[in-house]
Amino acid sequence: MDKIQLYEIFFQKSNSYYHEQLKYYEQGKKWRFNYSAVIFGVFWFLYRKMYLEFFIIFIFYYLETIFENVVLTNFIGIEQTKVVNFSVTIILLMTLGIVGNNLYIKKAKRTLKNAEVKYSEIEKQKEYIAKKGGTSYIFIIFLLVILILSIFLS
Repeated sequence: MDKIQLYEIFFQKSNSYYHEQLKYYEQGKKWRFNYSAVIFGVFWFLYRKMYLEFFIIFIFYYLETIFENVVLTNFIGIEQTKVVNFSVTIILLMTLGIVGNNLYIKKAKRTLKNAEVKYSEIEKQKEYIAKKGGTSYIFIIFLLVILILSIFLS
């Protein structure tokens, strides 16, 4: 079985799109814009099972928001802080759009390499890749429930 078939197992539903992104990546064109990452933000990372990346982005944005609320509001006021927050959010979303495909392709490559190291049998590799790749709604639903509950409880 060749690598292309293993990548297809990893990419699953969006196989043709990410296979094209993989081709660009391997040609040295590492930064291809991902509109889904912009539209759905950190939820896209959860959907694509990129949990570590989600956590890092979430922590960064959370700390940045605390900085705005604690420090900036005292220095520039609430209205200007809202402008800063909006600007930072737009910049963050654009950055996610720029780096999203790159991070996803890197995850695919790591997963295939890990499968090869862990399992000598191709069927075990395929199972591992299928489990680690593809998409998931579980954490998105969980996060949305937490967000909705926090809105209603506050």
